[in-house]
Amino acid sequence: MHPSPTRRWLGALLLALAGLMPARASAQQTTYTIIGTVVDAATRSPIADATVQLRTGAQGSVPRTVTDAAGRYTLRAPLAAGTYTIEATQLGRSAATRQITLGASAAVQVEPLLLSSGVLQLEEVVVTGTGAPVERREVGNTVSSVSGEEIARAPAATSIDQALQGRIAGAQISESSGQPGGGVSIRLRGTNTILGNAEPLIVIDGVIVDNNNEALIGLGANATRSNTALTNRLSDIPPDDIERVEVLKGAAAAALYGSRANSGVIQIFTRRGRSGTPQIRFSTEMQASRTPGFLDLNMEPLIGPADVAADASLRPRLGQPVERYDIQDRIFQTGYGTSNQLSVSGGTTTGTSYYLSGNWNEEDGIVRSTGYRRYGGRARVSQRLSNWLEVGVNGSYLRTRTNLVPEGEQTQGILTSVVFTPTYFNPAAIDSVYGRYAYSPVIGTNVLDVIENWKAQNSVTRFLGNVQATATPLRNLTLTYLAGVDDGREEAAYLQPFRATSVAFTGSLQAPVRSVRRFNNDFTAALVSPLRPGVELNSVAGFRYTDDRTNTIRAGASSLLPGATLANGPVQTASQTLVQLRTMGGYIQERLSLADRLFLTAGVNMEASSAFGADQRWQAFPRVSASYVVDEQPGFSEGLLGSVFSGLRLRAAYGQTGGQPPSEYLNQVTYTNVAYGGLSGLRPPTLAPSPDLKPERQREYEFGADASFLGDRLAAELTYYDKRTSDLVLSVPLATTSGFATQFRNVGELTNRGVEASFSSANVQRENFRWNTRLLLAHNRNRIERLNQRSDTITFEYLNAVVEGQPLGVFLGRVYPRDANGNIIYSAAGTPVGARDTVFNASGGVQSVSIRRRVLGDPNPDLTASLSNNFTIRGVEVGVLFDGRFGNDVANFTRRSADYFGSSPNAGVEARGDTIVGTFVRNNERNLLYEEFIEDGSFVKLREISLGFRFDQPWVRRFGASDMGLRVAARNLYTWTDYSGIDPEVNVFAASTVARGVDFSTTPIPRTLVVGLDFNF
Repeated sequence: MHPSPTRRWLGALLLALAGLMPARASAQQTTYTIIGTVVDAATRSPIADATVQLRTGAQGSVPRTVTDAAGRYTLRAPLAAGTYTIEATQLGRSAATRQITLGASAAVQVEPLLLSSGVLQLEEVVVTGTGAPVERREVGNTVSSVSGEEIARAPAATSIDQALQGRIAGAQISESSGQPGGGVSIRLRGTNTILGNAEPLIVIDGVIVDNNNEALIGLGANATRSNTALTNRLSDIPPDDIERVEVLKGAAAAALYGSRANSGVIQIFTRRGRSGTPQIRFSTEMQASRTPGFLDLNMEPLIGPADVAADASLRPRLGQPVERYDIQDRIFQTGYGTSNQLSVSGGTTTGTSYYLSGNWNEEDGIVRSTGYRRYGGRARVSQRLSNWLEVGVNGSYLRTRTNLVPEGEQTQGILTSVVFTPTYFNPAAIDSVYGRYAYSPVIGTNVLDVIENWKAQNSVTRFLGNVQATATPLRNLTLTYLAGVDDGREEAAYLQPFRATSVAFTGSLQAPVRSVRRFNNDFTAALVSPLRPGVELNSVAGFRYTDDRTNTIRAGASSLLPGATLANGPVQTASQTLVQLRTMGGYIQERLSLADRLFLTAGVNMEASSAFGADQRWQAFPRVSASYVVDEQPGFSEGLLGSVFSGLRLRAAYGQTGGQPPSEYLNQVTYTNVAYGGLSGLRPPTLAPSPDLKPERQREYEFGADASFLGDRLAAELTYYDKRTSDLVLSVPLATTSGFATQFRNVGELTNRGVEASFSSANVQRENFRWNTRLLLAHNRNRIERLNQRSDTITFEYLNAVVEGQPLGVFLGRVYPRDANGNIIYSAAGTPVGARDTVFNASGGVQSVSIRRRVLGDPNPDLTASLSNNFTIRGVEVGVLFDGRFGNDVANFTRRSADYFGSSPNAGVEARGDTIVGTFVRNNERNLLYEEFIEDGSFVKLREISLGFRFDQPWVRRFGASDMGLRVAARNLYTWTDYSGIDPEVNVFAASTVARGVDFSTTPIPRTLVVGLDFNF
């Protein structure tokens, strides 16, 4: 019997690894204990969470450690006597080094390491998907990092993705709705798929986690839309538990994550304990949120055509006085909230470390009856069992409950009801017959009834954890095993009570439940092989297995009794779907270090997925990169380059990743259950199976340079990337003789090309005054290169389209007819009409008339930018962050509906007789003229502003605390924009892949004021 290809591949991998393994060092070694502190260079205050490591040159490196809250560190390692370099690093600071000599004494005390503010952190340690940490200067691709301190400082950010806004070049992070509990979409270097999920892969402490955006119930967009949930699961993770976040934006960085990484990877690392006395920290925040604006409504005190169109009985009163009602003050409220975190961390000298935390968050939304609650706890414990083996366990449990309201496409939506209903109607009026709020004359639903009596709730119970073992059987060999699980249950309930929408409505309740379990199993071996002086080989090999299971049960009932809140009505429905996805693969990577300044990396990931066709099951994803630290070249500082640059690095990378198909079972025949003659049956599908289906493959080239000037006080990081995603999965029509109607095939292609730039400066660095600035710029150009046929145009939702030669999701729709000078041509009655193209036959007769459509705009920005300034003035910390987008368009469907149904000020223009009746109200032609509603959506937001101060006076210590922090901050305080709506950032289709930039009665993102305290004990 011949061994399988998989076994042959793994065998060859183990042999190669064994061949690279060096013999045990023969020199006599002593286990040294190295003790010291890391402090701020200017203030001499201790620095917590700084990474300390020992550089040992050609002899490899010893394990790293991290400083505790007092800035202390203890490093233990078996070493030969000699001279070594100890180094301390931290995000946002320049590295500090000191030479130490190890001799007869096993205990070594090191002078304090002084860290100063830095703008180019090439010594920072990052992880690039291999499980093996490496210094940033050694990798040839960009890895953006954000410290946990920055994330925790982000005011009123209830989720990690909110806290990342404006902090990562090339990341477009949007809050799609102002309802509490999430609703954030992330795009890294553009969108790389058409039918797949464009959100990045999320990895927390090595665990691939669920970040599902599929709506269990349609509360914003209709339920049939994909990726349109008003909340997202990343909001379940409390920001205060985060130690740092690393973002792998392209295939060159994320290749080792294989077929899940086409949209990039966000790696989140949570806090851990440090050796030393127990450190107790408590933080609390109180916040108040308000809407940034209100809808402009028709307050003209005359009965107009809009009112008559809604209620024909008003026709005799046309032009007569009427009272108008604006009840937005009964819809919006000041939403108060509190966020609290308590943590205990520490460790022993015998190798035990622990981190325990609990958090509770309560937040009322800016729309009445909405709110968000989160309660949870985390425990992380590790134990060194010997000088070569360490084990750890990390787990968190949480529960969230979100109270939402319908909006957007839902005709029962809160703002939708306001937009659809003329303002002569008083929603606060009581119907004397039925003893309830009066029904809207247009849609029936009363907005106040929805707020007070309807129920739209989403509850999540979730456990996230892992177990890990790290062994160093040889000084240069590290073996790591990790098993992780993300197990969650999401329950939704949407109750429309008895007589909610009309007298005849008997009530309905939807109560779906989705259970998601994601399991991953990872083994990694990292080997450092000194080949000769100045030449070192770092080898990493690994194996990964993942198993995802999603079980969705949908229950519902109608014809409910008055007051009923359970799905037990006489008309009941139920269904169930079960989806599973498994992947398995291995990877190997080699990094060659030459003279500690030139680093060459090559690797490949071999992966199989159950979603691929049988003949395409195994796929290879290679990567190569180079990094050249020019300033380490001998004589650099004395040469011409040294006179200009204080630091300089050149880098280049190439990589490939894959994307999973839009459905897990496209490679199989799936049947539909039907009832026939009272018996169960199966109906064959019209969708043909795709046995040759393979991943959507992305290849990326990346080139860049990192430079610092003026003694590392000014730094610039520049990157150019070229991404091409081929084998896009699209639906292709089939001949009817095949027995099927369509089939999914790998036929499409798109590109993303762009430039990212980061400029950082330490403007002033004095003991009593510091000022740091950072400017991030990114430009991305997306283009559809190929569809199934050149003439294909795929339209998503209303007007977002996929067209060859255009960016993904451009607005496509009807246009005005215009004369030779570009002036709009109106109908004979003087009202707007859509342009039409007429084709005449040979005899001069009309052969056909078609609606004229063209590309109207692009929701993708030409430029994203952010500017942050941080000041420290005699201990007072001030931070300001501006976040902006430029060159993007927004489809203002709120204005479209308000004009059509007569709730906008334009209805008042018609009521006064200042324009032709039918110009705005109930004009079906204008309502479909999407050209009219495309607006410039460029904006700059004052995303964050904060003022903080720390107290360590004796009166603080009377409470048992070592110090206390006080902070006042605000989020989304002001927006500069020409957009006529309330908020240009929102999107009714949430995290939809293609449908972007549509504002349709969506809750605006609130302005939030925060006051916070934190204590260290």
